[in-house]
Amino acid sequence: MTRSLLLCLTFLFYTCQKENTSYRQDNLLENSLGIAATPSPFGENSLFFENIAYGSGARNILDVFLPKKVKPVGVVVFFHGGGFVSGDKSDAYADFLKNTMLQLLNEGVAIVSANYTLINSPNASGVISSLNDGEMVLNFIKNKLEVLNIPKNKILLAGVSAGAGIAQWNGYREASNDQVQGIVALAAQSTYNLYEWENVFLGFKLDELRNSNLDIENIFQLFYNGTPTQTDLEAVDYRAFMDSDDPPVYILNQAGDQVIDAEGNLDFDVLYHSFLHGDYLRKKAIEVGLTYSGVFVESPEEFILRILRL
Repeated sequence: MTRSLLLCLTFLFYTCQKENTSYRQDNLLENSLGIAATPSPFGENSLFFENIAYGSGARNILDVFLPKKVKPVGVVVFFHGGGFVSGDKSDAYADFLKNTMLQLLNEGVAIVSANYTLINSPNASGVISSLNDGEMVLNFIKNKLEVLNIPKNKILLAGVSAGAGIAQWNGYREASNDQVQGIVALAAQSTYNLYEWENVFLGFKLDELRNSNLDIENIFQLFYNGTPTQTDLEAVDYRAFMDSDDPPVYILNQAGDQVIDAEGNLDFDVLYHSFLHGDYLRKKAIEVGLTYSGVFVESPEEFILRILRL
């Protein structure tokens, strides 16, 4: 047998071995996740599994992106925005987060994007249903780390607006944050005890607003599934959960501080996303000695990569 023929056969053998290994890994993933891979919105460099069920609810589905060329260095679990009344896990694939997610995948970071129960969904129990779904997502991913080839203790939680609240509620709770290494809160609210917002906005009185604005009262009732007790308010006040043992948090809020606009109307973008919410979160972080970051230091993707590579 000539040397060239031997080299050719050796190359074919190892190529086939590599392809068979990749095929077996893909099959293992598909069998474990219960769904076949489909073309990725982020191109050929990622493996994409869409609409994986993590619970029994109609919106208990999530997507998984895995980098193809390298073993994941960790995973970011992302929750979409929409005021808990709208939005979808696919929103991030086309808006301002697309470049961030592409960069993370290129750097070997796996991504999970999840839907969750909305407060206007049938049988919802208010915002607590959305928050609990976030914990279900986190537990699902923890149980799949080995098959996804993701290291333990390399999980970050991230979200925009309502999704940032889900990320924070689960990231600050000892009951759910045992493997969470960081939190990314974009356009975040500071707490879901809405009466605490009276400490965020000067002159803001929630009950006065409820009494004068039927839309606000309807949202309030949906949010808490009725009139909340003190126990209900404390259960969703994730700012009160914050302590020095929690994972570091990245906070980015850029909306203004004028809740009432020039025409005398309530500005919901400011109400939900004001930099004052960010200030209120940072104030608590300073009080308890929790590490925090923001756009004045680094970008969200830089924060994520730094945390995963510590």
